[in-house]
This record gives sequence, structure tokens and C-alpha cells, in this order.
Amino acid sequence: MGEIKSTLDLVMEKTRNLKLSDEEKQAQKQSEVASRIKGMLQKLQDGLIPASQFQAEYEQLKTEFGQSDDSPLIDEIFSRFDPDADTGIFLSILNTCCHFETAQISSMIDDYRVAYREAAQKRSLQIKDRLEKKYAITGTAVVSNLDADEEWQQLVQDMRGQFEKQLNHLKAGFKGGAP
Repeated sequence: MGEIKSTLDLVMEKTRNLKLSDEEKQAQKQSEVASRIKGMLQKLQDGLIPASQFQAEYEQLKTEFGQSDDSPLIDEIFSRFDPDADTGIFLSILNTCCHFETAQISSMIDDYRVAYREAAQKRSLQIKDRLEKKYAITGTAVVSNLDADEEWQQLVQDMRGQFEKQLNHLKAGFKGGAP
């Protein structure tokens, strides 16, 4: 009577003589580095580890994988930038781990926040003026609901798109060695 083999045994038999090419090994290594960086950044963002521990773990990761390039960390940090949230920890990590001068990013974030507040105030006044003219609704109790305003939502989307475009340009310049 024949032996019943598990799926794992069958797979192992079929793949016994297969070898990874150098490109596949490199891609697998890069994928592992990127995955570990994502996990470390998430722990940092969640407050589970301090920045000093992140930096130590990142240096250990670079040594373990023979990684001299900071691109995976830079890419992941830039993908997590949200100008409406606190970005201080990311700026700190870029500065300490990647030797990235962050003054330009800080300035971009500040400019975005100022423009956002000004645009919100302007749009809020426009909504109040429209309510007054169209429905004769006035007074200090009238509060604009910007979250429900489609024009405002489109404006915010455009502003964020512009911010991301500037951020990507800055990242490309850094990777090219400019900043």
C-alpha cells in the first residue's frame, strides 16, 4: 500500500532541485528589508519603541543585510508623510538615520498648514455668505460644515496632491544627491 504524503512533502519533492537566481535572491532580500523597515516604523509610530531603539535596530538591520543604501527607509517614511498629522518623529529619523536635512520638508509642511487654514477660513466665509444671501440665515451661531462641502473636499484634495508632488520632487532630489 502506498504512503500518503502531505502537501508539504509533495512541494518539497517537486522543488528539490530548484535554485534562486541572483536577481531573485536580491529581490527577496530587498523585500525582507522593506518589510522589516515597515514593521519597525509602525512600532515607532505607535510609540512601542523610542527613536533611539529604532535607530539601533535600523543599524543592526543594515549590518545584517549588508545594506548601505537608505532608500528603503526613505521611501517608507515619505509614503507615510501626512501634513495634517505630527511628522516630527519621521523628520527626526530622516535626519539621524539617513542624514537628510529636514528643514525644507518642515517648511513645506508649515506652508501647507498655513495655506490649509487660510483656505478653510475663506471657504467658511463663502458658505456663510451664500447662506445669508440665499436663505437669509445669519448670526454667530451659523457654523460652516466644510466636511460636507464638495467644493472644499476638492480643494483639499488638490492641496494634498500639490504637497505630495513637492514631497516626491524633494525625495527624488535627495536620492539623486541634491539636498
